[in-house]
Amino acid sequence: MMDKKEVKQNLYSSLKELGLTEIESNFYITSLALGPTTISDLAKHLNMSRPNLYKVIAGLEKHGLVKFSERKKYKRTFVVEAPTVVLEKIRKKRESVASLDQTLVGSMPDLLALYRQGASDTKIKVFEGEEQWMKLFFDVLDETNETISFFGSADAFIEMISWETEKKWIKKRIQKGIHLNALLLPGKDAHTLKEKDEEGMRTTKFFQGETPFVTGFMLYANKVIIWQPKAPLAVLIEDQYIVQMLKSIFQTLWYKS
Repeated sequence: MMDKKEVKQNLYSSLKELGLTEIESNFYITSLALGPTTISDLAKHLNMSRPNLYKVIAGLEKHGLVKFSERKKYKRTFVVEAPTVVLEKIRKKRESVASLDQTLVGSMPDLLALYRQGASDTKIKVFEGEEQWMKLFFDVLDETNETISFFGSADAFIEMISWETEKKWIKKRIQKGIHLNALLLPGKDAHTLKEKDEEGMRTTKFFQGETPFVTGFMLYANKVIIWQPKAPLAVLIEDQYIVQMLKSIFQTLWYKS
């Protein structure tokens, strides 16, 4: 069971999340303990002038956390709303944010299509470690609804992420209706993918190079990710000219394979 200090801290954090200022949050917690109180007594207890007191109350009223008794004005008592009201408002806010997040994710491909990269500086980000690699891998599916192109070693890639993760990614990609063009180095996992192209919304071709390699690059949403699975390391490049060059290279190798 939490002690009083922890309870107050949790309540304070919730109030801050709702957008209350520090003085409004402290005022709410103090008033909660006092119960119904006249403005005069409240001002004395908090050692606060009435004008300042009314400013704080006005702030709490905007958040719907204040109520007065129904008595005549000069006899009215003031009390803040119960913590259950705070909880209800927190839940509604989080539901609203979650809904907004889903809406934004759904419209991200269209928003990125409107984004004009050419007039902006080139952006290069380096992602190191398995956790960052995985996040970037799944973020790809939130940023496009068009065909993704991958060139490289599927065997090295899957060895790093595992088949379980690969299947989750494939499932999410299929749910979003995104096709994948994969130009792969020959290998056991690459051939397994090729055998399931139709059900996996994928077209797989094999690149017959003289020197094998373990890296790869992925083209999507006017971006390119260079994958290095042995570190693991990923480099995200947002530059329309570099992307255009790699698209041209991919398409040339694709049609020759």
